[in-house]
This record gives sequence, structure tokens and C-alpha cells, in this order.
Amino acid sequence: MKPIRLLLVGIVLFAGMITAVKAAPSASSTFIVGVLPIHSARVLAERYEPLRTYLENHLKQPVRIESAFDFRGFHLRSVRGDFDLSITPAHFARLLQTEAGGQPLVQFSPDHDSLLLYSAGQPLNSFADLKGKKLAVIDQLAITVMAALHFLHTQGLEANLDYTVVQHRTHASAAYSLINGMSAAIISTSQGMRQIPEEVRRQLIVKKHIANIPAFILMARADMPKSQVEQLKRALLAFPNEAAGIDFLAKTGYKNLIPINEAAMKRIDPYLDATIKALK
Repeated sequence: MKPIRLLLVGIVLFAGMITAVKAAPSASSTFIVGVLPIHSARVLAERYEPLRTYLENHLKQPVRIESAFDFRGFHLRSVRGDFDLSITPAHFARLLQTEAGGQPLVQFSPDHDSLLLYSAGQPLNSFADLKGKKLAVIDQLAITVMAALHFLHTQGLEANLDYTVVQHRTHASAAYSLINGMSAAIISTSQGMRQIPEEVRRQLIVKKHIANIPAFILMARADMPKSQVEQLKRALLAFPNEAAGIDFLAKTGYKNLIPINEAAMKRIDPYLDATIKALK
């Protein structure tokens, strides 16, 4: 992507993060794709440029990537209908479907995992070693983090009582806090580990593989016509067969985009009560 194009997309992303202004895509010729803010605006723009270009070519209309300042703000924008297409975590997708009529299209494969890691230079011999220390996470609303906090609860450790949860903007930032001795452990995923520089990643050790959770789900706006929904779904399912799609998936740590059905969506239901409580 040309530098000026990247700059413009980055500005749009940043504006979305700070203001969260409703885009009203149904009244605009621009198709808005909402992406969870797991990277900086610049990295999001770079990472999703292949998908943006692909959709622009297939939909025959301008496509823009937007985000939000944090996970909560992103979900609120999705529910409000700011995005024509939301690329959202599984628990947000289920709420978007059940509470706002969002239409599930496809999901990334394989599933996300939830990993508890420590630094080779600062071993975590037992979960009890977290007492009085800090646990670095990307966002407490991340479903992988929620799964990890629930697991630690089963081990007799209560978040922000027995240990302190510290949120970071990126997986890499959380990892740096670990190797710099600011945190005793981090929660990440196999996909998140790809965001961490190799020299840092080599110092991380998996203490516990906690759970497998459905990966990001791509959701259409509630009011999108069925004919457009089907067109969009076909385009997304064909994307992994394109050279740009193959490269995109490799860089993001996924292998495919696959159809999603109601049975798959129901896998997420055990996380909904905690999600609703956390969003209040």
C-alpha cells in the first residue's frame, strides 16, 4: 500500500478510536469494516489492507477499515450499527446476534487458545506464585482473558484481590512487561504470540493451555439485505483461495475462513453472563 494511503487509513482508524462517531453506513456509499483494536491504528491498517482491497474489488464500492479506542467501545459501535461488517470476538458476536440482530457470516479457523505464560528468567512454579503480583493482559473483556481469569478463580485466586490485572494495548506490550519484571505472568494466544518479536517470544514459557475458544467471527449488520449478506458471505469464503488471502491468513496466524452455524454460535453461550456483567 502506498504510504499516503496507509496514512489516510490510519487517520480514519485513529479518529474512530477517539470519537466513536456513528458512521451510518446504510446512508453512505462507503462499506465500513469494523476491526477489534488488538493492534495500533497503523498496524491494523497494514494488516487488513489485503481484505479491504479484496472487498472493494468484489463489492464494487469503497471500503474503509475502522476500529475503536478499546474492546468496550468497539462492541458498542458494532451494536449501534456503525459497521457493515464487524470482525469481532466470539462473545461479542453472540451478543451482537442475540441482542442487536447481527447476522453471522463466517469465522476464522482454527480456534483461539488461552495461554498463561511466564518469563524464563522469572519462573512461575505454581499458580499461587501470582499472589501479590501482576498479571498482564490485552483487555479484561477479551474472551481468552475471561477464560483465564475464570480458571485462576478455580485455583483459589481472585482477580484484583489476590493478584492485580494490568491491561496493555497489545500482546507485545504485555510480553515486554513480563520480561522486564513488571508482571509475573501474561495471558496471550497463539495468534497474539505472532505479534511479539521473536527475541521476546523465545523468553516466554507456557505454564498452562487453559482453553480453546471460537476465533473471531465476521458479522453483517442487522439490516443488511439477505441478497447482500449472501454476496458478502460468498466473497469472504473465497478470500482464502486468493494469493492476498493466503498471505493475510499466514500473517494473522489463521488457516481459513469457514462458514458458521447456530451450533457453533451456541458454543459461546457459557461466556455470555460474564460478558454482560463485564460490559456494565
